[in-house]
Amino acid sequence: MILHLQQVIDSDTLQAVRDKLATLTFTDGKLTAGWAAKPLKQNQQLGSGKAADAVLELLLKRFRSAAGVEAALRPKQFARVMINRYQQGEFYGMHMDDALMAGIRTDISFTLGLTSLTDYEGGALTIDDSSGQRSWRLDAGDVLIYPSHFLHQVEPVTAGERLAMVGWVQSLVRDPQQREILFDLQAAVKAEHKANGHSEQFFRLSKSYQNLLRRWLDD
Repeated sequence: MILHLQQVIDSDTLQAVRDKLATLTFTDGKLTAGWAAKPLKQNQQLGSGKAADAVLELLLKRFRSAAGVEAALRPKQFARVMINRYQQGEFYGMHMDDALMAGIRTDISFTLGLTSLTDYEGGALTIDDSSGQRSWRLDAGDVLIYPSHFLHQVEPVTAGERLAMVGWVQSLVRDPQQREILFDLQAAVKAEHKANGHSEQFFRLSKSYQNLLRRWLDD
């Protein structure tokens, strides 16, 4: 499942984050690239330190509390979270995310846009899945959530600056098809309850959802 959620972070938080990032140091993005990806990666990443950690902690908190995010991720643990910056001419060529980061299996990748579409050109996130290549240009506050086993790239930024928080998650539900079924079924449970309360159909859907969740959750 590839999921595009819009405006998961409020504009005030985004502006505060951008203002803070303007005062912090960015380093060469190749420092966190795998050996095969290093020649393909030309961007910058937020350096370490208390101020950088505070920005990441705030964004991650807001991100996880947004509607639909926990249901899509079912996070067991986060392998890594970072903020990337792409300025004019920078890019990240077609690559595959590492299966292990800091000893944690990566099931799901996500990219959270921090920059308004009016402030940069190019920089589309392109994913190569079974239907071919599809591209998204993320607005400030938009997030794209997708399985980590897909090839993907960030196309060159042709003007302005693109900021994004990226991260990798080990999910409690390892199989992507199972995650999609649970995501859709949970949405159906909530929609039925909103429309008809504790109806017979609500209990039937809820029972199926909870039993599938119990069956598919990792230990």
